[in-house]
Amino acid sequence: MSEPRKAGDFLAGIVKQIGRKRARDEFAQALDAVLPAAQRPHCEVMGFRDGKLTLEIDSAPLFAELSGFRREEIRTRINERLPGRQVAQLQFRLGGTGHV
Repeated sequence: MSEPRKAGDFLAGIVKQIGRKRARDEFAQALDAVLPAAQRPHCEVMGFRDGKLTLEIDSAPLFAELSGFRREEIRTRINERLPGRQVAQLQFRLGGTGHV
């Protein structure tokens, strides 16, 4: 049986999770403005850490287009929309394929 956690530690974890969600929501809103409406449902913001924004794409053709041809454009346009959070690197991950 594990030791009980201190309330302060528990609350600190919750606050940290809320901060991460807020950051993901900010990036998701910027992505909504940057991508065409038909592409947006196929992209999900996975996280932002140390200047690297990770997006998961559920379509292989869209993954190829965004990661191969539009990476820098998307990064630049997101940075224009969120001046306080600069994306230094944009990473794409292929997901949502249903494979286990």
